[in-house]
Amino acid sequence: MNTIDRLEKLSKLEFSKKEKEKFQAEFENIINFVNEIAELKLPEDLLETDEAIALDSLRGDEPQPGLQQQDALLNAPQKKDGCFVAPLVVE
Repeated sequence: MNTIDRLEKLSKLEFSKKEKEKFQAEFENIINFVNEIAELKLPEDLLETDEAIALDSLRGDEPQPGLQQQDALLNAPQKKDGCFVAPLVVE
């Protein structure tokens, strides 16, 4: 059983032959890309870290005054009764 057939069985979905061929090509591209990354030569002095940024460089979390209601609504395209008007997204 190949990867696509196994995925189809595990997900309880049915794929057409065309979809299976497309998925197979996409998975091969992903695997090839991961292999390319694995082959990169990185400097030996590169530090491994799980932090994207140094946390000690961030400002302290201090309370700041917020906007007044009328200031917040200044550039609102639509407003009603002191509130933003937005399109309905659920029925």
